[in-house]
Amino acid sequence: METTVSSRKISYELAEFGRRLHRQGLVIGNSGNISARLPGTNTLLIKPSGVSLKSLKPEELVVVDLQGNKVKGELAVSIETPIHTAIYRTREDVQAVVHTHPPTATAFGIAKTKILPLQIEMFSQLPDGIPVIPFETTGSKALAEKIQKKIVKYDAVILENHGLVTVGSTLESACDLNLMVEEAAKVQFMVMSVAGKTENLASLKKKFKTPSLLEQNIMKDG
Repeated sequence: METTVSSRKISYELAEFGRRLHRQGLVIGNSGNISARLPGTNTLLIKPSGVSLKSLKPEELVVVDLQGNKVKGELAVSIETPIHTAIYRTREDVQAVVHTHPPTATAFGIAKTKILPLQIEMFSQLPDGIPVIPFETTGSKALAEKIQKKIVKYDAVILENHGLVTVGSTLESACDLNLMVEEAAKVQFMVMSVAGKTENLASLKKKFKTPSLLEQNIMKDG
């Protein structure tokens, strides 16, 4: 009974956050996908193929195991399920995975340019920035393996010519991180447009890790 209740609650949360991602302009059409672990099991709920996050219904979600086999659901399993299952197999702490196509972050991926934590709030979340995963065919084992290697260290990665993947200990944190990365990409683009360049990662780490900044609680209070 408890598992059934949890599954129902997570289903509604996935549908709601899917609509939020669409409203925030991080996905269009049927693009992107979202998933969450089912507590106490080796399965997850994931958006099926051919369904828009804009109109995703809880009952449309599909249950798959960690190898990507469908356990429950009427609709077809998403072609990008291997991305999600590879991450869950690698990171036991991850409870949710969000894959979107935000315009600015996606552009950085196409340009093969790492997004840097230029803002201190971003640095507190992703001090090493967001790396670009070299292109592989959508839904391929090769793409899942490349993401699997990077996600060990990073909570967000950009897929070359494809989009953004973020993870979190909750669905809300994974979605919030998606938004934060897109904002960081916009800021970096504007800085590059104005100054022609940005600070490098080593310089940012030296600046943001000084005791005076931490003592002033800038990371906490903004």
